[in-house]
Amino acid sequence: MLIFLVSRCKLVLLILAGWVPAASAAGLSFDAPTSLQLEYLVEIKPTAVKGEIMKLWVPYPLENSFQKVVHFSANSPWPYQVTSESKFGNKMLYFSGKVPETPLTLRFKYHVIRQPYRGLKKEEIGKFDQPSLYLSEDKLIPFCPEIVKLSRQEGKGGETPYEKIKAFYRYIVRTMKYDKSGEGWGRGDAVWACSTKRGNCTDFHSLFIAMSRVQKIAARFEIGFPIPSDQEKGEIAGYHCWAEAYDPVQGWIPVDATEAKKSGKVDEYFGALPSNRISFSRGRDIVLNPPQKGESLNYFVYPYAEVGGKPYPNVDKKLFFKVLKLSAKPESLKNID
Repeated sequence: MLIFLVSRCKLVLLILAGWVPAASAAGLSFDAPTSLQLEYLVEIKPTAVKGEIMKLWVPYPLENSFQKVVHFSANSPWPYQVTSESKFGNKMLYFSGKVPETPLTLRFKYHVIRQPYRGLKKEEIGKFDQPSLYLSEDKLIPFCPEIVKLSRQEGKGGETPYEKIKAFYRYIVRTMKYDKSGEGWGRGDAVWACSTKRGNCTDFHSLFIAMSRVQKIAARFEIGFPIPSDQEKGEIAGYHCWAEAYDPVQGWIPVDATEAKKSGKVDEYFGALPSNRISFSRGRDIVLNPPQKGESLNYFVYPYAEVGGKPYPNVDKKLFFKVLKLSAKPESLKNID
């Protein structure tokens, strides 16, 4: 479980040499990599349980052939471990310390190089990309009769998995409304999305995943943070999520139905994702490492804490970004360790 242990002092990990960051203009790019600095602040507020032991899990960005953390720094009075959960391979920072008597802020900085993403070919698939991991029901992505009927209806004209994936994506973009009014949205409840035909990115993509899985097409959920394409720096207001579906011929196909809906770029967001985002985790119903006492997490992009085996709600977060410039354009991130 333990990868490394960090002392009370600030630690800086320089994983990749040769990059010289400098301020640069932000932009939405399906063709070029983006260099980003993300500052992730975790704010712990004291309550009546101050002095008791808190366990805290903070998500750590995904790393793969198209996204690398090339510089990481942490400023924390608590020692921590970098761990990974075993089902999807999501990484996290795990802390254990006494609930503070005064507000406490933990600060983390990531320098991330992100490539545009056009999916994984069959020969590129690793341990945590196996389609078999993403075929079954999740708590909020059940194979209910309404979704089964809808999936059969919308996939009827498709003769191949690829054609069905595209049909499901176009149905979501065509039918769903981006609407965060009232209650019920934001949980990624596929049944709710199917009946109301509205919500945010979690709802859009949960329905897409459900429609795919009931046809025995593997589909997976991914969540992270968007980087505004018209800003060089600023605060990130909230998360963003998207999905992928697996075609036996082409491999994993990424889709972002929400951005397609908002921008009207329906073709562009099928099979490709721009580089102005940072991925933090995949999958739903996540069991952390070490395991939390509470229920599995619906998704994992914000800090989660427990005191006495119960969720501790008085933990907040703030995120800030800055777009950096690469000293050289990498051909690929595949060989970066």
